[in-house]
Amino acid sequence: MPARRQTKQRVREARTEAYRSLILGAAEHVFGARGYAEARVQEIAEEAGVATGTVYAIFPSKEELYREVHRVNLGELARRYDEIPAEPDTRDAIRARTAATTRFLTERPDYLRIYVREAAGWGFDVSALPRIAAEFVDLDLYRRGIARGELVDEDPELLQSLAMSASQLILFHWLKGGMRESAEDLARRILAHTERTLFRTAATRRPPRDRARERR
Repeated sequence: MPARRQTKQRVREARTEAYRSLILGAAEHVFGARGYAEARVQEIAEEAGVATGTVYAIFPSKEELYREVHRVNLGELARRYDEIPAEPDTRDAIRARTAATTRFLTERPDYLRIYVREAAGWGFDVSALPRIAAEFVDLDLYRRGIARGELVDEDPELLQSLAMSASQLILFHWLKGGMRESAEDLARRILAHTERTLFRTAATRRPPRDRARERR
């Protein structure tokens, strides 16, 4: 390919990427403020400062644009999860993931509004999670915690739902209250609730083999 053509191609790609970034930022704001059903592509285009046709040239439909907002945000959250060292203790792993998720969502209040609105039923029925978010549901983590005697002896899906729903409710009230609490304080509050609900105390912990014997 001639040098001039290569230069033009790079310019087009850079322009498209710049438009893409502007559109995704605008979409996150509009979806967060209005919800998916009420948001209009024209409104997103106006927010981004581009023509409606430019939006459709990059994202053929509102649904695809909405999925991309999720994909970009959840991809970043997955990257943060990957940075968490492998924890031998289930409770430490839950603490680290809860803290990382809380910091991530409080940094992105527009996406948090999308998350809270869409996640209304996730905490009670994790099978309702959209496919793009399903990878964040680590049921085996809860199973291991119960088997090791680190978590209370309950249905692992119930414990998972309790953790998710509590986090969603506390985050919702943080938004509703004007986001005055720091991310660190909010994470501590979510973790305190999670620990009271899910974690065994030193007085109640017992070896897994004893628990298995009791069931016989």
